[in-house]
Amino acid sequence: METLKLSDSIKEILEYAHGKTFDEKVSNLIFSDLDRRLHLCIERILEFEKKHGMSFEEFEKTWQGGKIPDKHSHDVESDYMEWESLDDEHRILLSLFKKVNEEIKSK
Repeated sequence: METLKLSDSIKEILEYAHGKTFDEKVSNLIFSDLDRRLHLCIERILEFEKKHGMSFEEFEKTWQGGKIPDKHSHDVESDYMEWESLDDEHRILLSLFKKVNEEIKSK
């Protein structure tokens, strides 16, 4: 197990974090951060879904099928790359979110 060194000011701030133990406080802070990041990611994904009228999975299939107009334009390619990145981030954040949630519930 690793030792985590914290400055006195961070230790003092952690006293006000939600949770009874240090582990609970850190788990709750991580949970809150992941929740915030997940919501931001979902908001961005919804913007792309609204703009293109489909999910990323549908967009990718349509792209690969050559049915996206001007698919090699800067705007469409940059949307594809950012949307694909957001789709990956969404999966990763959900996985981490579930792990932290299970950790919190097990205590």
